[in-house]
Amino acid sequence: MKKMLALLLSAACTLAVAETDLNHLPAPLNKSLRGNAIKSAQLDNGVLRLQMDKPAVSELVYSTFVFHNICAEQWHHPDQFAKLALAKVELLNASGQQGYAFDARGDVCMQMGQLGKKFGAFIAQRTVPCEAGVCPKHP
Repeated sequence: MKKMLALLLSAACTLAVAETDLNHLPAPLNKSLRGNAIKSAQLDNGVLRLQMDKPAVSELVYSTFVFHNICAEQWHHPDQFAKLALAKVELLNASGQQGYAFDARGDVCMQMGQLGKKFGAFIAQRTVPCEAGVCPKHP
């Protein structure tokens, strides 16, 4: 029994250390980004730069991430989200070399929610690929 308890405690400690510290992010983002294989997160001058613990970031993974973890947060907490002045969301793979950037300026997410558009196509119109770890200034 003691061995089992020791193993469980060891596993819990390992998971706690492995989880990315997102406490430095504002509240609306902190909660929405947890549990998404986020390896690092930085918000600087309206640019949210994220790195996932995945070898590649597909367009589907990216658009789903933007819809559920960025735009949904704006829909649920519009006042808090407005204070972030979010202009761009960059999501890169584990090596930081490949990913996508979403133009989040203005009320893009609010438009998507109100118009009932298909989110994949709507997000794709405002997304550009990031290559060699560099994302264009604005999509």
